[in-house]
Amino acid sequence: MKQLITRVDESLAEAVKERAALTGESVNTYITRLLNEAVRGRQTWKSEAIAAGRLISRTPVATPVPGAAVSTPPGYASALVSSERDER
Repeated sequence: MKQLITRVDESLAEAVKERAALTGESVNTYITRLLNEAVRGRQTWKSEAIAAGRLISRTPVATPVPGAAVSTPPGYASALVSSERDER
């Protein structure tokens, strides 16, 4: 394994340490992941993060069809308005 040395200003170094801590990774692992992401692309990292349990895959939420009717029980709105009036 090769070692890569670079110089960064103190504020960047602190920010990297904080971000690594937030993700639960060491600074080395965090920077290696970011470099891989930059070189290989984000989608590769995303699938690896899901496989490693660092990221949860979300299933797409169905978007409502424009113009589709929304069904509510009869009297729902009037009961809601009445209860809000009673609270005042």
